[in-house]
Amino acid sequence: MSDKLAFQFKMQTKMLERQAITHDKQEKVERDKVKKALMKGNLEAAKIHAENAIRHHSESLNCKRMAARVDGVQARVANSAAQRQMAQSLKQTVSLMSKVTANMPLTETSKLMDSLEKNFEDLEVKTKVMDDAMQNATSVQQPVDQVANLMQEMADEAGIELNLNIPAAPAMGTSVALKEQDELSQRLAKLRET
Repeated sequence: MSDKLAFQFKMQTKMLERQAITHDKQEKVERDKVKKALMKGNLEAAKIHAENAIRHHSESLNCKRMAARVDGVQARVANSAAQRQMAQSLKQTVSLMSKVTANMPLTETSKLMDSLEKNFEDLEVKTKVMDDAMQNATSVQQPVDQVANLMQEMADEAGIELNLNIPAAPAMGTSVALKEQDELSQRLAKLRET
């Protein structure tokens, strides 16, 4: 069941990625049309093509975002299956440990339990890094006035003077996310050293 579900998720991800590529190509075509319209001095047509380019760009981002989410769900389904399998293995391990610990000194048992706890902590850190990476991959920033910015960009590329009074996009602070990512990277590096 999990394998069929994982396969379906992979197919959905591939389909969304293909749609994103199609929208990227259409965006490029519309950007070229904006440039041509600006060179001809047709601002109204340039605006229409710029709107189309922005729409294709947004659709591409939506497809990529959804593909990342579907891929994340697929990873969680696979993780769930792995955890079920691990639970069964732990059940067998516990029964074997019960037999072994009957003849083993307390210090060796303590060392085994410490090792098992350390492995769980390592798994938790790796899962946290993966979840944070997925979260960062799905976050998107949108400019304030996309149509005007695109028209200005195309005009600049074409060497045309265009005065649209474009407002500056606000700067987004990501220092908290970077700090948290650095801490996780350091923890992961320590785990790899051991």
